[in-house]
Amino acid sequence: MDLGMETRFLKIKAQIKLKRGWRLNPPISQKDVDALENAYGFALPEEYKKFITQIGNGGRIPSLHDNDPCRFIPFEDTPALKDMGYDFPLSESWEWDTDLNFSMKDPEDAEKWDHTQKNGIVVLAKEDVGGGQTYFLVISGERKGEVWERDESGTLRLPGCTFLDWVELYLSKQLIPYTDKLFRQEKSQREADDPLSTIRALMTAKRRQDIRWNPPVSRDVVKDYEQRHGITLPEEYVTFITEIADGCENFPSANSNGKGGVFYSLAQLDCLPNLDKAFYFTENTDETRKYLTNSFGPNAFTWKNPVWDVLFADIPRENPLNPIWVRAEYSVLQGALPFASYNDEKLFRTQPILIITGPLKGQVWRATSFTLRPDGDGFYQWVIKMLKGDAR
Repeated sequence: MDLGMETRFLKIKAQIKLKRGWRLNPPISQKDVDALENAYGFALPEEYKKFITQIGNGGRIPSLHDNDPCRFIPFEDTPALKDMGYDFPLSESWEWDTDLNFSMKDPEDAEKWDHTQKNGIVVLAKEDVGGGQTYFLVISGERKGEVWERDESGTLRLPGCTFLDWVELYLSKQLIPYTDKLFRQEKSQREADDPLSTIRALMTAKRRQDIRWNPPVSRDVVKDYEQRHGITLPEEYVTFITEIADGCENFPSANSNGKGGVFYSLAQLDCLPNLDKAFYFTENTDETRKYLTNSFGPNAFTWKNPVWDVLFADIPRENPLNPIWVRAEYSVLQGALPFASYNDEKLFRTQPILIITGPLKGQVWRATSFTLRPDGDGFYQWVIKMLKGDAR
C-alpha cells in the first residue's frame, strides 16, 4: 500500500477513536478472510480487507438521519457469501421504482432485481430509516471497488467512490449531501442528454401501455396549420407530433377521477383564435414566479381573488367558448396553445399551455382555477413528467 493510503488509514483510525457513537467489533484475522475468499471464490478490495483486519469488523456507527445507530455489517461466513463470486449486474444506477419498463411480474425483471440485491457485493451498512438505506461494496463485475447505495426505490452508483472514500464521507457527515447531489445530477443529465430517447422508452414501458396514442402528422400538415394561423410552432412540439405522436388519451393524471388526461391533436386545436397575438408575459423571472404563485397575504391569488380577475379583467373571454379550454377564464391567454387537459375538474381544473409567441416561446405554463403557474418547462420536459406521472 502506498504512503498516501497508509496516511488515510491512520487518520481514519484516529477519527474513529474520537467520534462518539462509533462502536466497532474487533478485527477479523487475515487468515479467516483468506479462507473465506478461497472457499467461495472471490477477492475483497484491499482497502476493505485492511479495514476489517486492522481497524474493526462491523459494529454500530452513528445514524446519518438522527435515527437509531446504524448497523455496520461484519464480514463473516454466511449463506450470502455463495453469491459473491458472481458479477454484480449493473454498471449504472437503476431506479426500479420509476423504471416503467420494470415489473416484478416479469420473471426476467424479477431475476435481475434479485441479482442486484446479492450478486458480487459486500453489504457495508444498513440504516432503518424510511424505506431503509443500504450501502454496499461491489467486489465483482465492471464496477468492482465502488460503493453504491440502495433503498426501497432503487440503486445509486457513487462513481469512483472507494471504500475509504465512503468511510471518510461518513465520518465527515458529507455522505447524504453527496448522494443527494449525485441523484439529482444523474436524473437531470439523463433527460437532458437525449430527451426523445427518454420519451420513446417511457412510451413503450410496461406501465404506460394503457395510453392511447394518435399517429404522427406530416410536416406539411403542420405548415398548413402555421400558415392559416400566422404562427410558427415551437420546434420541440413540432418534432414530437410529426415523429412520435399527435397527442393521446388517458395519460397519467392526478385527481382525474379515473379519466386520465387528454393531449389534444393538432386538428382538435385548429379552431382556436388569437394564436398569433402576443402572450401576456414577456419574462419568466423569480419576481414573476413569486408574484403569480403567491398564496399568502391580502394580495394573494385564491379562490376568492383569482389571477384571472386581477390581471385579465379587461381581456374578453372567447364567446362562444372553444371546448378545448378547461375554463372560460383561460381563453384570455392569447399566443398560447392549450394543448392538454388533466381532467381534474373537482380540484384545480389544471390546463398546461404552450407559449407560441414572444420571448417565452416554447415554455409550458399551467393555468389553474385561481393561479397561472410559470413552470417554464420545455415541451419535452413536460412530456417526460407526464409519462412518469409527475405532471401536475
